[in-house]
Order: sequence, then structure tokens, then C-alpha cells
Amino acid sequence: MRVLLLTPFAPNAHHYHAAADTIVQLTPRLAEQVDLFVYSPENTAVSKRDDLKYTLLPATVTARPSHRDRFRLEPAWLRQAWPREATREAAELIRRIRPDVVHSEYLQSAEVVGISPASVLGLHDITEKVMLESYRASSGLERPYRLAELLRTRRFERAAIRQAAAVITLSDADFAVAAAHNSNTVLARPGVHIGDRSWSPPPATERPRLVFAGAMWRRANALVAQFLAREVMPLVWQNLPQAELRIVGAEPSAEVVGLGESDGRVVVTGAVPDLRSEMLDAHAVVVPSIVGGGVLMKVAHAMALGCPVITSSGPAESVRGDASMLYTASTADEIAAAVRAAVESPEDAAQRGRRARAHIERTFRWDDTVRSYLDAYGIASRQ
Repeated sequence: MRVLLLTPFAPNAHHYHAAADTIVQLTPRLAEQVDLFVYSPENTAVSKRDDLKYTLLPATVTARPSHRDRFRLEPAWLRQAWPREATREAAELIRRIRPDVVHSEYLQSAEVVGISPASVLGLHDITEKVMLESYRASSGLERPYRLAELLRTRRFERAAIRQAAAVITLSDADFAVAAAHNSNTVLARPGVHIGDRSWSPPPATERPRLVFAGAMWRRANALVAQFLAREVMPLVWQNLPQAELRIVGAEPSAEVVGLGESDGRVVVTGAVPDLRSEMLDAHAVVVPSIVGGGVLMKVAHAMALGCPVITSSGPAESVRGDASMLYTASTADEIAAAVRAAVESPEDAAQRGRRARAHIERTFRWDDTVRSYLDAYGIASRQ
């Protein structure tokens, strides 16, 4: 089977966000099963690597978002990674390669859905839900723009879901939403690597260390960082005055950097060589969500390491986690109480971590992920 995969994020590039855990890991595995061609606006040249199992198609365009994008019919966020010219290039590739299946991974590339009747749309979240929460979290002059983005996203996303021959989602909640618009929806939980290292309680003499991780240039992560530093940590410090919050992730905004300048117990690291080491050295990984969005890979990876994980109900549901393996908390008071429980009861924290690690190993397997993608390809190719 010949498959043309369209993605805003190049699978052979280095990413400081979830693409490093999803498309980068998925693509070579798919290439073992199908004749795979990959197009991305980030493909600026044909790869010289001999070990690629797929054909990398170079792009002649680059994403150049403009303020004018805010006044068009399609969502403005679309142009941050997928320029209009990419849609035209993809259409030309479809005519030239004549693939059996056209696979648009991520909603950004969904403009191509419909050019081929054998189209698969891979959704990493239900972006309408993300935009709704982003609108609710906005204020002032930003609020009308967030409302416009919500309405544009709703129209664009629902049309793409309906038009695709098959849709792939990564979580049960997203599956339910997509299936309401397209009966050919497939659930493909992302695979998660279980490494050799696993968490153990830090020495009792160490100051409590909490880690929040994410791509800090993303608004959703910046909002959580501010919430943790300004609302949660003052409550934590009432009982654990030496506790340290480490905000870990690439390209923190000036506002996020400022969180560390106002209190030395908040450390903004920027990008780090090894995120796993940061998590393994923490007393707890604190990763709640404010705006939601699919499976939070940082939650799944912290669980795979056996770390005590404090998260909100949405991310917990997306990984099918429960109270036996996660601390579920949403409000500042609840998160602060969970932090205290994890720090003061390290053996209970370790037991939850062990259950979480075993759960991820059972539930998030790459073989199952690839099989689900192939099922979607089969549905689309029969259209």
C-alpha cells in the first residue's frame, strides 16, 4: 500500500513538544508496514540519511504567519505551521504520486482532506475543546479574538472530520466526539517507551522538588505555569516552605521567566538535556491542564517512569488513569493537598508510581498504535 503522509512537523527533525513523542516515533514504524511518502513544510531538503525507511519529500514553502491571518475564514493558528502554499504542494503530490491513502496527521494539514476520497485524518486532540477552554481563560481585548478562533475552529474541524474517509483519535474522549460526526473513527492510543530507569523516593533530607514540564512557548503551558507559581505554590509553602517548583521546557516567555525572578523557590530552566532526569529527581510531577487537549504526553511519560503524578481529571481520563496510580486534582487547594500527600507519604507515592508504570506498559503499546493506523488505512482505501 502506498501512503502519502502530510504533517506540519517533520518526522526527522528535533522538536521541543509532543511531536517528538508522536510523529517522530510513529513514522518509521508505519514505514515498516507500508510504502510511505512524507511531506511537511519543515522538509526543506531531501534527507541524505540512508537509514530512513520512508521517502521524505522536500517542501519549497515555509510557514510565515501574519496578522492578516486573524481576519480570514480559517483559524489563524492554522498558519503557524501550515501555509496555504503547503496545501497546493500537497495537492500536486497527490496527483503525481497517486497514493492509495492520503494521511493528514494533525488538524493543521486537514485542508487537504477531500482532495482524495481515500483520506485519513489523524487528530491529536479535539481542537474545538481546546479553543473553548482558551476562550474561557481569556479576558479583556483578547476575548473577542479567542471567540472568533473558537467559531472558526469549530467550523473547520467538524467539516474535516465529516469529509475524511476515516478519522484517528488518540483518546477515548476525543474518539466519542469524532465518532459523533464520522462513524469511521478509530482509536489509536500513542505508544510510550518504557525505559530501564524508574522513580524512587528522593532522600528525606532533600528539599521537596516539584516539576512541571512542557513547551513553554505554548499558551496552554504558560497558563499552567503561572497558575502553579501564583496560586498553588503559596499554599504548598504554608506546610512545605522549602519546596521548589521547577518549570521545565523550551522557549519560556518573558512572563514565565518572571515567575522565577519574583521568588527563588520557582526555577525556570528552559530546555534541558534530559527531561526524564528532571522527572526522576522530583518528589512529584505536577502536570494539570487548563485548556485540555488530547493525551498529555508529559503525563504518560511521567507515569512510564513510575513518578508520582499530580494531574487534573481530563488528562487522567485520557490515559485511563485512576486514583490507584494518579493524584487527581484541579483546584489550587486540591493540588497543594496532593503535593503534601506525595511528599509526606513517599511509599504511597512510590506504589502509585509502580501501578502507573505497569498501566502504561499494558495500555500504550506501539504495536497496537500502528495496527490501529493500518485499520484506518484499510477503511480509507476501500472508499
